[in-house]
Amino acid sequence: MEGIMTGIKPRTNYSDGSLDKRVNEYKDIMRAAQGASGGPDGLSQFLIRGGMNLVSGANEGDNVLQTLAGAYQKPTEQLFASLDKKAQQEKQIGLQSAMLGIRGEQGMELARLKRLGESKYLKEEPLSRIKSNYLKQYAAADREYIKQPYGDRPIEGMFKENLADFNTYYRPNLDKNKNFKGKNVALFPHTIKKSNIEFKKDDMMAGTIYYKPDQKNFMYERVIDEDGTSSILIYNIRTGEILKDTSKG
Repeated sequence: MEGIMTGIKPRTNYSDGSLDKRVNEYKDIMRAAQGASGGPDGLSQFLIRGGMNLVSGANEGDNVLQTLAGAYQKPTEQLFASLDKKAQQEKQIGLQSAMLGIRGEQGMELARLKRLGESKYLKEEPLSRIKSNYLKQYAAADREYIKQPYGDRPIEGMFKENLADFNTYYRPNLDKNKNFKGKNVALFPHTIKKSNIEFKKDDMMAGTIYYKPDQKNFMYERVIDEDGTSSILIYNIRTGEILKDTSKG
């Protein structure tokens, strides 16, 4: 890569948390950016300007030493000024790189602590609490319906306990069973009018396994045979065992 990144190595993964490496990386990038003007450096300018003065003869003295001193007096002053400026720039680069490095380390540490905290929370949170949270959500939805019973009652309000059990204990583990793995999961098709629910098996789609909350121990699936006829499989929700195949009577 040419330009301000010339000579800069690609960024390394500092998962080891090395602050020194991170600071040095920032220094290299800043130095490369500040040196990207393409002009000669301070020493080159010193030699060029002094040489031009010698050629012009504007500072010619009584002897060679006086001539050299006269020719290089102003370039020397300019060189010292350039070196002072470079030293100040290097100091600024060091300070800014240290600040960026520290911020980077702090960001990495905060991210690590966040991941650790989330992992610890998920690991330690008991299933009973997860179920309790579901029950609170469903009860709140049901209370809203009771306050203003003009629409249809939410299915979660009708089957609080069974749906809380399903979402806590069963749904997270369905994909571990070979008969359920990779399939869509949905509630059994239904319609609700006020507080009355009607389950509609004809609306089941192939490739999806359904939970019917009034029958908490089972999962249902529509399968299409090679001849185009369809049937419904009823599974044990815990084991995935096929309990009934409606195509076999």
